[in-house]
Amino acid sequence: MMHTTNIITILKTQESMLNVKIKHIKKRKTADELATLEVLSMKVGNVILKNVCNALWMTHLFKTSILVTKTPLTTLKSISKAVINKLSNNIKQLYV
Repeated sequence: MMHTTNIITILKTQESMLNVKIKHIKKRKTADELATLEVLSMKVGNVILKNVCNALWMTHLFKTSILVTKTPLTTLKSISKAVINKLSNNIKQLYV
């Protein structure tokens, strides 16, 4: 069984590889529909990867908080605010 940090490291590696591919495609400066669609799908995949990483990390923090402090209510309040802020930032980033 893999630890959460190992899974997050793998996902972050995939995210950085996707960013490199996006930059490489943009450098070619091809204006056809296929390249545009490819870049758009990679950006969507990148946002999905970020959200999966964030959700996995939040779950890990929540589990750790419950085990350590035995007060999940405070953690729930702070995590929900953080998730809402992060999601709105990711949605804005998708349209940039």
